Amino acid sequence: MIKEDMKATAIGKIVREDDYTAIRVFDKYWTGVQNLDRFSHLVVLWWLTENDNEEARNHLRAKPPHIPEAKESGVFATRSSHRPTPIALSIVNLLSVDEEKKHLVIDQIDAFDETPVVDIKPYMPTSDRVDEAKVAEWFEDLEPRYTETNF
Repeated sequence: MIKEDMKATAIGKIVREDDYTAIRVFDKYWTGVQNLDRFSHLVVLWWLTENDNEEARNHLRAKPPHIPEAKESGVFATRSSHRPTPIALSIVNLLSVDEEKKHLVIDQIDAFDETPVVDIKPYMPTSDRVDEAKVAEWFEDLEPRYTETNF
């Protein structure tokens, strides 16, 4: 039987102070970061708190921003922040681990200060990268940083 209501637990939060960005892992979960410093990049799942409301959760069509010629698509064919379950995914560069502050210092993330983090995983180039991925035609004309495949 499928459980339609699920519970997400925040394991930390985003810390943004000027040019400093980190994930503050809550004390209860700090043991879970053991050996994470052996990885250069992380997959971070975070809660879209700004869009955790009934209207955003019921918004099932979206148009990519900044692309006038793009057609409206189903929300699952976009990276829209309006989603039935407001979870976002970011891949970040882990710069250092601050044991004292319980911070994972990262290069950047497109989340606000205090945003809840619900999971962290190591980025695995062998399984997280897809060779020859197909994308929508409007995506091909975006800035190279979004479309570059030379890692």
